[in-house]
Amino acid sequence: MKKLIILSCVVFAMLSCRNKDAKKADAHEVKSEVPQQTSTALDLGCYVFNDGKNKVSLEITESGAEVKGNLSYAFAEKDKNTGTFIGQVKDGVLVANYTFQSEGLESVRQVAFQVQKDTLMECYGDMNADGTTFKDVNNLTFSSDMPLVKTDCDEQKNACLYKDGKVYSTLEQNCLTLASFKTKLNPLKDGARVEGNPTYIIFSADNSKAEIFLPDSDKGIVLEKSSEGNWDSKQYKLFAWKGLVLQEKGIAIYGG
Repeated sequence: MKKLIILSCVVFAMLSCRNKDAKKADAHEVKSEVPQQTSTALDLGCYVFNDGKNKVSLEITESGAEVKGNLSYAFAEKDKNTGTFIGQVKDGVLVANYTFQSEGLESVRQVAFQVQKDTLMECYGDMNADGTTFKDVNNLTFSSDMPLVKTDCDEQKNACLYKDGKVYSTLEQNCLTLASFKTKLNPLKDGARVEGNPTYIIFSADNSKAEIFLPDSDKGIVLEKSSEGNWDSKQYKLFAWKGLVLQEKGIAIYGG
């Protein structure tokens, strides 16, 4: 009887070991079947399409496991949208979530660009019901109608000169004409208005940021909203008081 019990235990132990070995083998096989995805690094910089009527501007600010940057679309006779994106490059295609402002509302949708050396081609495909995500990122087609060609970011920004009535906006990621601004502040001295060139101001769609354009400056300075009616940077403060007042290091220099 004892021999029978011992023999049964040995057989049970052998079967248990075989089952464990089989599970390990199965797990190894499943793991080996998962395809490895390749990624391609993108150079930092600006990629732009501009035919004089339509403009698409993409700036890559971080490139690694994740690619981050700014993106804006300005098509003729359509509302412009500007925002940021976060995504990854896999098999030569940048797929990213684009968070943007348009008509005062924040939205998110998926975008994709095929990487061709120093050129990006926007990809298109079937979207889900609400039009925010591709149904299949592995089944996209790209268009060569609007190639985004790598451009020197500083060269693009330096093309907007105050003396020519233009400035470069970080918020809009585009050249703006001074005549297009709706908000401007007049120079102040000791709290009173004096003669001089105005400062121009724009706000982001959600009012979380303000950008000021000082006289003779080709580029704007972005201020972050600190509280209701207040936007700050290290040097400047913009606040609502009988309109708007801009201070530099605590001294009111523009108002209106």
